[in-house]
Amino acid sequence: MISPRSVQYAKAREPLALNEGARKPLSELEIQARFFNGEFGTKFLTSDSARVEILHFGEWNREAGPDFKAATLRFDDSPPVRGDLEVDWNARDWERHGHALNTAYENVSLHLYIEESGCAAFARTPLNRAIPQARLDIEISNSPSTAKHDAPVNIEDALSIIAAAAEFRLHRKHLAITSASVLHGSSASLFHSLAGCLGYKNNTIPFLLAAQRSGLNRACGVHGESILFGIAGFLEPRSFDNADSTTRTYLKPLWDYWWTVRDSFSKLILPTTSWKLSGIRPQNHPHRRLGALATIASGFTLLRQAAATTDMACIATFFNQLYHPYWSHHWNLLAEPLERCVALVGTDRTNDILINAVIPSLPIEQALVELKKIKGPFPSGRVRRTLEWLTGEFSSSLAASAFNQQGLLQLYADFGHLTAQEALERIRSIKSQTSPRDT
Repeated sequence: MISPRSVQYAKAREPLALNEGARKPLSELEIQARFFNGEFGTKFLTSDSARVEILHFGEWNREAGPDFKAATLRFDDSPPVRGDLEVDWNARDWERHGHALNTAYENVSLHLYIEESGCAAFARTPLNRAIPQARLDIEISNSPSTAKHDAPVNIEDALSIIAAAAEFRLHRKHLAITSASVLHGSSASLFHSLAGCLGYKNNTIPFLLAAQRSGLNRACGVHGESILFGIAGFLEPRSFDNADSTTRTYLKPLWDYWWTVRDSFSKLILPTTSWKLSGIRPQNHPHRRLGALATIASGFTLLRQAAATTDMACIATFFNQLYHPYWSHHWNLLAEPLERCVALVGTDRTNDILINAVIPSLPIEQALVELKKIKGPFPSGRVRRTLEWLTGEFSSSLAASAFNQQGLLQLYADFGHLTAQEALERIRSIKSQTSPRDT
């Protein structure tokens, strides 16, 4: 059941969610990966006010033409139809990109976009068939204003606002995971969510792409680690030639298998530009995190058994006990061995997995209870800045729980691009719609 507070928060943020001027364009690859993962839902309202539901996304097209081929859709209460899907940033990109003159787009049944056009936009095929258009609601964070406001909210109001934002955020994640489970199955959905968590904030999308393109069944197979590293683009001659003897011993079986199947995966291999390798902590290096994902995949049956208990301690134990003979002793493929064995998935990353992948997959009422039980990680810069912006100072007690941190992160995403005064007015409008007694 959706809490009234979550619904009210959603209404309060609606005017801001449509403020495209504050948004930063995402890459097409990121949009497609998140869309294919069900993050933006499966039910939309077209510009002509027709209801459309995507029953199956079809195949991700990596050739020229529409982004997704042979999808299954239902318009209003009509029988399902097959057709292609095209996803663009702006509603007018259909014309700008020349799709109206390209016969490869003749079978497109739905054009999805993120940014509304300043004037009327239309999508038609080369044979002049009108194509329904629908908007994707994408949340993009912007840094809170550094301006100071004169009247920060009091603690009681702050708690109410944070709780409303946290419940909204949890419900949004729950819907995304539910959509992904319907589209790809609960196991594949969990695998994709875990990959995103291991990517951390810098490499979430390439990790998601690696998981999507390898597929759960292949990743769980005997050669899963080889396929994951190969698709990630990490199995290249230089990674082998420049390695020490221990790393060569580790890479050789991965290398031997990958080069027998590399041609069949050639269009799936991520470019090196997809990855951010600089400015990150050694333990977050994508090489090591991908090794962790491969280890999780090899024990995925045990993970599913632990997840079925819905006992967070039991699930955390699975991650805490993960071990890899190479990656438990190395940061990356070029680094010297570590002096001692280091946890493959540490406590903070395990909590992140519970907060962002496991708990949102539970029934929403149970998810809310579990989220309130978990202690949050060390407060991030976004959490600190948003709390200072909201109350006038940072309070460790208000930032201690995962529940409060999730609320602060949502406030950061929704109101960060406003001036302090504009944000304060909008936050107070949320307060006027919620009750501290619900906290």
